[in-house]
Amino acid sequence: MRIAFSVDGGVASFPGLRRPVTLECDRLPPERSARLKALVEEAHFFSAAPAPPSPAARDVRSYTVEVDDGARCRTLTLTEPIADAALRALVEELRVCARMPST
Repeated sequence: MRIAFSVDGGVASFPGLRRPVTLECDRLPPERSARLKALVEEAHFFSAAPAPPSPAARDVRSYTVEVDDGARCRTLTLTEPIADAALRALVEELRVCARMPST
């Protein structure tokens, strides 16, 4: 499974400091890979309804998540606040992974 993750916007956003991250689950430690795969499943990522467009607001952070499991590929853009708890947990884990030195 491959997951691409990027962050846009937010208070004091510095685009040059926010690089997109691509995670190859097979290259992650087994427990991290298993956690990400479980979160994708719990969020029903491939069938989750897209979030309704939120009214334009300043300093709102959005996350673009693309998951490719070999058979399916889907991209979702999620804007804070993320109402769905499972999708929110996936984004939180991806934010942790994005800060890891090995990514």
